[in-house]
Amino acid sequence: MPGAADHRWPRETHRHDFLAGVSVLEISARASGAYAGRLLTIFGASVTRVDLPPLLDCTPDELDLVASVLHEHKDTVTIEAALAAHWDLVIVDCAGNGHPDEAVRADVERLLAAMGPRTHVVAVPGRADDRPATSITASAASGMSWAIGDADDVPLTLPFDVPDYLAGAEAAGAAALALATGDGSGQSWSIPVTDVLSAYVGQIASNFVPYERPWRRDGARATMSGGSYPAAMFRCSDGWMSVMCRTEREWHGLVEALGHAEWLHDEKYRDARVVARNYADELDPIVSAWCRDRTRDEVFAAGREHGFPVAPVLTMPEVFEQEQLAFRDFFVQRTQDAAPSLLSPGSPYRVTEPTAPGRAMGPPERTTGARPLEGVRVLDLAWVWSGPMVAASLADLGAEVIKVESRTRPDPSRVRGRAFRNGKPMDGPELEVTPYHNQMNRSKRSIEIDITTDAGADLVRRLANECDIVVENMRPGVLAKRGLDYAALSNDHPELVMVSLSMLGQTGPLSGIRGYAVVMSGLAGLDSLIGYNAERLIGTFNPALGDPNGAVHGLAAVLAAWHRRTRTGRGAWIDVSQVEALLSILPVPILRAERASVLPPANAHSTWAVHGTFATSGTDSWVSVAARSELEEARLAEWAASNGRGGDDLEARVAASIAALTQTEAVHQLQALGVPAAPVVGYEEIVRSGEVCDLVPHRWLGEQPLFGLVWRRAGQRLQIQRSSPLLGQDTVGVLRDVLDLNAEQLDELKLLGAIPPDTCTDVSDDEVSVSV
Repeated sequence: MPGAADHRWPRETHRHDFLAGVSVLEISARASGAYAGRLLTIFGASVTRVDLPPLLDCTPDELDLVASVLHEHKDTVTIEAALAAHWDLVIVDCAGNGHPDEAVRADVERLLAAMGPRTHVVAVPGRADDRPATSITASAASGMSWAIGDADDVPLTLPFDVPDYLAGAEAAGAAALALATGDGSGQSWSIPVTDVLSAYVGQIASNFVPYERPWRRDGARATMSGGSYPAAMFRCSDGWMSVMCRTEREWHGLVEALGHAEWLHDEKYRDARVVARNYADELDPIVSAWCRDRTRDEVFAAGREHGFPVAPVLTMPEVFEQEQLAFRDFFVQRTQDAAPSLLSPGSPYRVTEPTAPGRAMGPPERTTGARPLEGVRVLDLAWVWSGPMVAASLADLGAEVIKVESRTRPDPSRVRGRAFRNGKPMDGPELEVTPYHNQMNRSKRSIEIDITTDAGADLVRRLANECDIVVENMRPGVLAKRGLDYAALSNDHPELVMVSLSMLGQTGPLSGIRGYAVVMSGLAGLDSLIGYNAERLIGTFNPALGDPNGAVHGLAAVLAAWHRRTRTGRGAWIDVSQVEALLSILPVPILRAERASVLPPANAHSTWAVHGTFATSGTDSWVSVAARSELEEARLAEWAASNGRGGDDLEARVAASIAALTQTEAVHQLQALGVPAAPVVGYEEIVRSGEVCDLVPHRWLGEQPLFGLVWRRAGQRLQIQRSSPLLGQDTVGVLRDVLDLNAEQLDELKLLGAIPPDTCTDVSDDEVSVSV
């Protein structure tokens, strides 16, 4: 492992002042509302919570410790006190059927009814239709569980309330948006947990289904390697290792490490995309044997030497030993009563303030029905998933997003290969027939600039000076080499809000290592928690949660910083560590790891008697069920008895009853009981429902389902405006619109290598185009 860096940043507070002066009432029983409130406290809001009976996946003796993390820096009030106070914003996750206790539901409705017309309300229901739901039923109904597990075994859920935490991060973003764009009247936003997961499934499945790779369970690897070989978890002599290649160079590096350079002379092995589609089953045993003969450190060293992404799948106790996390002071020590000092997640953000004061803008004017970020301009210097997802979400909200690209080194999402139709690759330009890129870059403008040239870098600096927000997720230090880091950009533009998403943060001894989503989830310990047991780990290779989780944490911080900028003119640089963002949604296993062993729970819950996924009478047909209270357990017991199922084990009786029914029958009967239940569905069912995606035409791909933000304002989801742009199609338009460049200046940029020589500049203003 590399040694420590030459310097450390000074220890920083885990709280910031983006939302200073904002009063928030948190009405939560689930992790979603509690985590949204936690992020809002990190952003500087004053959060007060109503103490309600919790519905968390932890044991009773862990509850106080978990609460001490989720409710750090919050005040607690009674319902009557909450009714008597004024609140700028309310976060609620237990309205309607969000809690099994009727008295709690009545109190929540009374609180919400008393909120004034100027109070923003952000709700986090389990489902958009407000039927009872939990994390396991959301995972089932979203298409997520369908792709986690072994092909011939029960689908697995995301454990420890992870779906709720993901939705909570989105809710924090919606809350910051409402505060930043408020015009004096309260906004109402809803972020259903099931819809959040469906959107993540839809985004990553764009790298599967359009390539005729199925979205399904395939063990401890992405189905057909998710596009490029390999993307899988392998056993080493001392634990598990994730290996994931996404470019030709990375695949060739792995081949060199394996000692099989002759493979690259064989046409069938040369292209990792072909290997993934046709030869994964053949090569997996070879890679597995190579890993099994080595320690994790040896495989990690080989990855560093040969340039392919690898990471150990750490257990939760091993996570604490990471020097990178110690360097960044991520973990916080806390003491509960007489218990020894324990480590818990801190903040995944490091914030740098501008050195010069900015210009106060005042709250923006909004027109009825307008997208909330209309008039905001974003410079997108990101690629692949997490950074582009932040920028695309801002575009969903109405911002003008300018994506800087280069044909000489295109966004890796453009080189995932041609989509397939009826078994054959689609026609069209190689860099345009990639559904994954279309998904991640919807509604943007594309400008082609070579930032490796001095003129190109200067052009990007000039564009940044005309933008409000910059998004990037390149390796730390890359932009600084071109004078495009925050320190340089903010000198002339202190109002700039910039977010940098990286795997491990901008500083620290491991800040520069390469990696993708499953490298992140391996380093965060998440993949050690998902499996049938410790010997049958599955991980998150299909969902690839490191990217969307990092993106929503970045989006929430950007919107919170935007709120401050509109009031004070101060910009900020937000450093997001995506590994730390994953650890932030795992407080229960982190706290548990210091007191007991943390094993994969499979589909079990820490306290609930019934919590699982059960086979129905159909083939590979499943239903997920949870009982949140004694009342719901009693209803299930009575139902099972009516089906002739007796015995002491309630979950076994429920399983036997479900096995005698079709999936539709089981879901209908269980939902009629008022018990959380949902079918385990795949990607196709999500698309057919049309609830969380839009069919958007693309010049080469035709009509494609695209998944954007699922936030609903007053019950309505924002529709996606248009597909992704062709590479460089807006080069001339952007340079003329934003920088007011004329044809002579554009020709000079071509001579300097800043923009491509074939960019068409001899056109009228209403006819701007580029050759493709």
